[in-house]
Amino acid sequence: MRAHFSWFTVFVSFLIAAILEVLDLPMPFQLYRPEWLALILIYWLLRYPEKIGMSCAVVFGAVMDLITGTPLGVYILAFSVTAYLVLNMHKRLKMFPIAQQCAVVFVLISTQLMMVSFINNLLIGTSTNLSFLWIALISAILWPLILILNDRLSHTMH
Repeated sequence: MRAHFSWFTVFVSFLIAAILEVLDLPMPFQLYRPEWLALILIYWLLRYPEKIGMSCAVVFGAVMDLITGTPLGVYILAFSVTAYLVLNMHKRLKMFPIAQQCAVVFVLISTQLMMVSFINNLLIGTSTNLSFLWIALISAILWPLILILNDRLSHTMH
């Protein structure tokens, strides 16, 4: 049976993810901070693709642009591509075992971060390396935790 959809629950989970994005961490840990907003976006796109779609990806991409200080539109584009990919395969992805979902999340977050890195390199000339793959790996490892916590959050807020 499908749980009742609540915009308030979606808002709370995105708010928590945004707080985790701006949380001040010591320098070594900042380099490995998971992509909290992207993980939450992927979660809600999988649970309610008919309600959470491209418009939410644009809104939360803009939030991420503001949080990170990147030129406006970088994360909007990256989150929109991520949302497009998730929406195109959400029926299959929901049926995957958790380990396979983690692998797909790794690819999705890697693609998103590669786009952000490439566009930032073009716009502001930042150097590009593959360190973002660590962030994608940590995000993928945290995927089961995201599933459990958001499922519990959505059940307790009804």
